[in-house]
Amino acid sequence: MSLRPSELRDVARALEPELSGAVVQKLRAPWPGRLELELRKPGRTVRVLLSVESGLARLSVIEGRALSSDSGPSPWLLRARKELTGRRLSSIRCTGPKQVRLAFEKGGTARTLVAELGSPGVLLLLGEGDAPMAASEGPPRPPSDVRPVDEGGSPSRLGQARGLDAGRAAEALVAARESVVRREALQRARVQPLRSTLQRLRRTRAKVEAEAGRDAIAEEHRRWGELLSRALDRVPRGARSVRLTEWTAEGAREVEVPLEPTLAPRAQVERHFRQYRRLLRGSAMARERLAALDREMVEAERALAEAEASTEAEVVAPVAPVPVRPPRKRAAPAHRPYRVFHASGGQPIWVGRAGEDNAALTFRVARPHHLWMHARGVPGAHVVVPLDRGEEVGQEALLDAAHLALHFSRLAGEPRGEVAWTRARLVKRVKGGAPGQVTYTGEKVLALRVEPARLERLLRSREDG
Repeated sequence: MSLRPSELRDVARALEPELSGAVVQKLRAPWPGRLELELRKPGRTVRVLLSVESGLARLSVIEGRALSSDSGPSPWLLRARKELTGRRLSSIRCTGPKQVRLAFEKGGTARTLVAELGSPGVLLLLGEGDAPMAASEGPPRPPSDVRPVDEGGSPSRLGQARGLDAGRAAEALVAARESVVRREALQRARVQPLRSTLQRLRRTRAKVEAEAGRDAIAEEHRRWGELLSRALDRVPRGARSVRLTEWTAEGAREVEVPLEPTLAPRAQVERHFRQYRRLLRGSAMARERLAALDREMVEAERALAEAEASTEAEVVAPVAPVPVRPPRKRAAPAHRPYRVFHASGGQPIWVGRAGEDNAALTFRVARPHHLWMHARGVPGAHVVVPLDRGEEVGQEALLDAAHLALHFSRLAGEPRGEVAWTRARLVKRVKGGAPGQVTYTGEKVLALRVEPARLERLLRSREDG
């Protein structure tokens, strides 16, 4: 239950005349997203809290100090202490529905502390001209644009409090919810690992139980081995199976025995007996493992039941940060080690940029079934045509890729040349060689006469990036 934009504005307006000119004596950050400033004016000390935690964001006045974690001060806090300690607070402004700016000055230089109360929120330290200096999360960055706060909006829950009392009212409003949130977070921190452990044990038990039930499969291999041992002269070489007669109490019956085509008849017998022994050992070991897993599951279920039934007194512990799941963000695009061109049919063609990028394209980006190409006998770019598994490259796409392989090699500008192509899985690094230096097998060679119009079309098809 964070402060509403109108409440945030009212607290900032109420605190500014009370705290202007106060000197920063101490700064504490018990955990990321929370900053406590100890401000001193003649005759009194006031502790101001800036919190950007999800659901608990606020600007308020606190009486005591939160218990901090055992870890030392973060780089963010060390930088904030260095820049703000000893400075005078000159203004407190609400510069947006979810933004508060505290300005400080000393010796003609200015520093600004910005709290952006989003989800997630962030605390920013700014220098002269709002130059980014530090951030509580992530790299330093400029603050969001200033936006006016609606003078209307939802009614304030702070009552008629004024001055420092407005800050205390804001803290009382959020503190009750904060204790509930932290208690729930602590309960989740106790229960969730136990649930995950129990789920993992159940999955493992299901797999081990399947292994423990392979006695019947082992018995099949024993039967097949005995049948083959009595009919070695009837086992054809290179066959995948053979039909033999098995005599049982009910009479004769035909049994189809699977074979390994590359093995001799005697080796076929040994193979089935070896499988029989291996499966029996595995089943025995799996049964022992099942007993141990059952004991672990009983203990995990007991611990989970105790955690879920914990009383409030057992759950409450020293104040700790509220676990917040970070929002899913699209990762910043990494360096792409290749250029993208398009064949006449739209098929993408990837062309490596340099030595290390060629290696990255061939061994990290390309899949084993992709087509790989290189100008034959000269240094040049690695060229990859991405294909689906089992797909063959079309003739036009092959010619287009070959043109690019020649153009991005030492043969650029020559009227003709040779290009080798194979599957990416057949390309190997040269041990101790330069980045991008490779050997390859299974290649085919294409003698190419360069078509200027085709090459011009390909170069125009290049994607930006």
